[in-house]
Amino acid sequence: MNDTADMTILTEHELTQLTGASRANLQIEVLARNGIYHIIDRYGKPKLTWYHVNHPRTMTQSEDVPDFSAMDAM
Repeated sequence: MNDTADMTILTEHELTQLTGASRANLQIEVLARNGIYHIIDRYGKPKLTWYHVNHPRTMTQSEDVPDFSAMDAM
């Protein structure tokens, strides 16, 4: 894919093919579980480009949330 194609927003059909889900909430779950950056539009549907599919985040779930375990000792 060239740079222009990388910035193309996935169609609903492509998103369904990628995630294996037709419902937006399940698509969002699959994308998040696989570290694929996306935004959610005002209709609750995920939007992303091919760049995001081809360059998923390497951040794990534990890095997304603060570690409050030190506060348990108080």
